[in-house]
Amino acid sequence: MTSEHVSSPRSFARTRDASAMRRLRMAAVGALGALGALVWVGCGPNPDRYYCDDTGCFSCDAYGCSNVTPPSKQACTGNASCPAGSVCTSLGCTLVCVDDNACPKGEVCKAGVCAPPTSSTPEKKECSTKADCGADKACVAGACQTCGGTSGPCPCAGPSDCGDGQQCVAGACTSPQNACKFSSECGDGKLCADGQCLPACGPAGQCAAGNTCDKGVCKPDAAGGCQNDTQCAPSAPKCIAGACYKQCAQDPECGAGNFCDQGVCKVDTRPKPNCTVDDNCVTPGSTVPKKCVGGFCKFTCSSDQYCRTIDTRIGYCANDGVCRSAEEAQPECTTSAQCTGGKVCVDNRCR
Repeated sequence: MTSEHVSSPRSFARTRDASAMRRLRMAAVGALGALGALVWVGCGPNPDRYYCDDTGCFSCDAYGCSNVTPPSKQACTGNASCPAGSVCTSLGCTLVCVDDNACPKGEVCKAGVCAPPTSSTPEKKECSTKADCGADKACVAGACQTCGGTSGPCPCAGPSDCGDGQQCVAGACTSPQNACKFSSECGDGKLCADGQCLPACGPAGQCAAGNTCDKGVCKPDAAGGCQNDTQCAPSAPKCIAGACYKQCAQDPECGAGNFCDQGVCKVDTRPKPNCTVDDNCVTPGSTVPKKCVGGFCKFTCSSDQYCRTIDTRIGYCANDGVCRSAEEAQPECTTSAQCTGGKVCVDNRCR
């Protein structure tokens, strides 16, 4: 054999070294493949990425993934207390979104607002109190509704809920002229209760249909509660400020015993003025003159004794210079706002 067919010892060594290098390279590729498989399982096909699923949001790199904590949220009572671009929800002030890209890391877009993927869809809360809605609106079932004017009475829990000089009467804002202060303004058989002229309950506590005896007076049953018109009956089809009413423009549209209050028909519990001038109070044959005081004919006085000579039932000369009953001359209250502990003002006493 010629020399070109015989491998020299040096050539054999080079071949052996090349084979070893190939084996090392294959081992390295295998190791990287295994690592790539681990990255794929933990972080998806791209090792440098951020993603969210129903278990949370994660930030990943070649070494693994870590949880992304959702940002904290500002507490709120309504949209008015949240920054621009966000709304008040059950989670707090929450950014508005159209897709996940509009949300900060740690959150996804749910029903138009950003929230952690592990949370339920946040409940939007436009308001919690009237203060969240501003003037001429009320907070009803978490939403601001227009009220007052011709849009129906605004609901109220106290005088601060009513504006424009209105008074809170039986949970609704109304003009002071629609509210009584004394039972003598209401006529026979009626008492002034929480600003309303209401029939006194009979001996057996009985009241006419549509009324309930409470604290000695027959109160009209509350209008049906509602959040929208579909929850109202045909007889009172409009949902206004959380109650069902018949709409109106004038009193005659409401029928006997009712009146049109700010665009809706309500039971007429207003005081009944009987004079505008003193001449309206002249009683033929009477030698004791009366005067028109605040729309009502009254005996004026300077002493209790004078009042008692007229009628013992009005035997007290009150601070306004007219003869009144003991309850009216020394009232514990004239509005329910002056009572505490959930009591209401009935015939000038907190009950």
